[in-house]
This record gives sequence, C-alpha cells and structure tokens, in this order.
Amino acid sequence: MSVQKVKACLILCVAVLLCGCGQALSEREIVRAVFFAQQQGQYSVCLLLADQNGGEDGVHYKTASARGATPAQALHLAEDTLPGQLYYGLLDLAALPPDSDWQTAQTLGTLLYDKAQPAPELSVFVLDDAAHSWAQDAANLYEDMKAVEQEYALHCGLQQLFTQADGCAMPGYHTDSGYDFYLLAKDAPARRVSGLPAQLAAVLCGQADIFFSAYHDGQALCKSEVNVTVEDTAVQLHLRDCTLQSLADADDDLQGFLCTELQHAFAALTNDAKADFFHLQFWHENLYGVGREAPAPTLVVVFEPERLHETFRLAFVFYCIVDGREI
Repeated sequence: MSVQKVKACLILCVAVLLCGCGQALSEREIVRAVFFAQQQGQYSVCLLLADQNGGEDGVHYKTASARGATPAQALHLAEDTLPGQLYYGLLDLAALPPDSDWQTAQTLGTLLYDKAQPAPELSVFVLDDAAHSWAQDAANLYEDMKAVEQEYALHCGLQQLFTQADGCAMPGYHTDSGYDFYLLAKDAPARRVSGLPAQLAAVLCGQADIFFSAYHDGQALCKSEVNVTVEDTAVQLHLRDCTLQSLADADDDLQGFLCTELQHAFAALTNDAKADFFHLQFWHENLYGVGREAPAPTLVVVFEPERLHETFRLAFVFYCIVDGREI
C-alpha cells in the first residue's frame, strides 16, 4: 500500500473517531441514575435519563427499563431500548436492590465501574422494600435521595464498596424522613439499622457529619454537627453546635438520654462485628502490628459549646462514657 493510501486511511480513521467523540451532548442519552431491583427471579434495571425534549420549564426526565437473567443483561437490554448513544458522564446516583448482600454490592458495583466508568461524585443507596413503578417513581426516587444527601451531609461513593475486603456499608432509602444504613459483611447476612443508630453508623464510616434525628422514644430531637477522632479503639464523638429539643411536656435530661442511646447504639454496632466497618481493627494494627487483636472499642461523647466566634471557642466540654461516669 502506498504512503498516500496509508495517510488517507489514517485521516479517515481519525475523522471517524473525532465525529464519534465530538457528538453534541444534546444528541446523546444522558443517564443520571441507575436503579436495580430483583423481581420474580430476574433483575430489573431502570435508567433515569435527562429528557432534553421536555421543554425549558424546569428539569425533565424519562426512563428506560428492562428485565434480564443477570444485572448485566438487564442493563444491556435497557440501553438497547434507547435510540441515541448513551452518555454516563453525568451519572451521579446508583440504587441497589433492598435485599442486597455483600456479593450483590460487589457485582453491581463492578458492573457500574466497567460499564459507565462513573465520576467519584456517583452516590450509592439501597432501595426500600416498596414495589416501585419505574416510569412513575424513578424521578421522585432520584430527587428524594439527592435531597437526603444534602440535608444530612451524606455521601457514599461507589469506590467505598471496594475499600475493604471483608465488607462494605451504605445508606438505605426509605420514604419517611432520614435514612437507614446497611452493613454488608462478606461472610454474614446483611444488617440494616434505622434512626439514630443509622446516623451514628454513617458518621463512624465517614459517610456523614450531621445528626438530625429523633430519640428518647420520639420525645426529643437532636440536630448537631459531628466529628470523629480515634485513638486506637477509643472513639471520641464530638457534637458541635448541638441543639436538643424536647417534643414532650416533661423537662427531661435530654443530654443524658442522648448519651445513653448513642452508647447503646455504639455497643450494638461494634459488638460481634463481622467486618471492620469502622476501621478500628485497621487503626489498631497500624499502631501495634498486623494480627494484633484490637481491644473492645469505647465511645466518648463530647458536647462542644456553640461557637461564639469563628476564631474563639470555649474550652469546657462534657463527656459521657459507657458506664455513665463524667470526666
């Protein structure tokens, strides 16, 4: 083949590639969310897409869905229902089935990585148990989950499914306020917690930094910024700008009740844990060597005063620990 023909072939190939890469975003099918469910022994997948022909009055969505014997097959069939080229660059939410275990999370997470190569902003939730109609519910599910993320300063990125070999953890969606939290150990059944324990688990996993939850049997409300510090397996939970509100007529010890519930939740989350969800074993081995068994973890709740000035803070703090003593 002559040099001229080789050059012509190369130019043609480059032109084809540029045309493909240069396709206007308005001509593509822009995927914003992927929902997975299991129905009647099959997987159901729904793609929530931006509807670019929906008009200029607000944000519009459309859906594409399909069923398959495997998640990969269902996703492929859903993609095939769309006429345009798919674009996953703006994908920022994935929802897993409500009965997900560790293996399911790994399978679906790997599928998303391989298929979509999503940005780090992609968030992961577990769906609730309700039966959803994708066409009617997908847009509301997406908006609700993004609102929960914003209200509770919550984020579980897709990469967090793979940071530990023995388990992973992620928030769960439900229609009421707040969120659930799932602890998926590799060699144990999935565990779901709700309410204040769910928010504590999210904070300990580094996926949230706000408490906004009822406690004391629904008779009190806590809203607080939260920060965690760890020394070996001693965990300090710093509550900053904490507001405790009574929802009953009684003038109860709201701080004491909150401490007690946090201690009980911490004990339940860490006793007989099937995976190092909160990285306590990891930090212990970094201090004392691989294979050294970590002692039983303890929790100290620190109430920090409200900020009187951005550069000034009172030095007094209150501690409550497992046995109720004050330091």
